Amino acid sequence: MSDAGATIAALELVAGRVGDAVRAATGDVAHLLQAKGMAEAPVGTPGNTTNMPGDLARSIDVEGPVGDGDGRWLARVGPTTVYGRQRELGGDIYPKVAAMLRFEKFGDVVYSRGVHQVGDHYMLRARESTSDGAILAVVEARLAAAIVGG
Repeated sequence: MSDAGATIAALELVAGRVGDAVRAATGDVAHLLQAKGMAEAPVGTPGNTTNMPGDLARSIDVEGPVGDGDGRWLARVGPTTVYGRQRELGGDIYPKVAAMLRFEKFGDVVYSRGVHQVGDHYMLRARESTSDGAILAVVEARLAAAIVGG
C-alpha cells in the first residue's frame, strides 16, 4: 500500500471512531440530562396526588441515540407518564367525558369544572442546570479518545 493509501485508510479509521464517539457522547449527555431531570422532577404529596410520590421522576427515560444517516445523532429525554408534559408546561385541565372533574385531595372529594396547573418546568431546569461546559467536557473526552485511538 502506498503512503497515500495508508494515510487514507488511517483517516477512514479515525473517521469511524469519531462517528462512534459522537453517538456515544450523545447518549452520555442524554443520560446526564435524565439524571438532572429526575433530581428536578416534583415529588407529589401523599393524599394530594393520584400517583405514587416519585412516579414522575422514575418515568424520565432516554430514547436513543438514533442516527439520521448523515452523521448526526439525536436522543430524547423526558417523562413517560401521561401527565409528564402537563407538569412540565402547565395549563388548564377540563373534564373530557363527565360534566365535572372529580378527584381526592387530602381525603376530601373535590368536584370542579376545570383546574389550572402551573408548570413546574423541571426538564427546563434540568437543562439549564447542566452547564454547556459539562456537556462540552463529555463530548471532548469521547472525541479525544477516538482521535488518539482509544
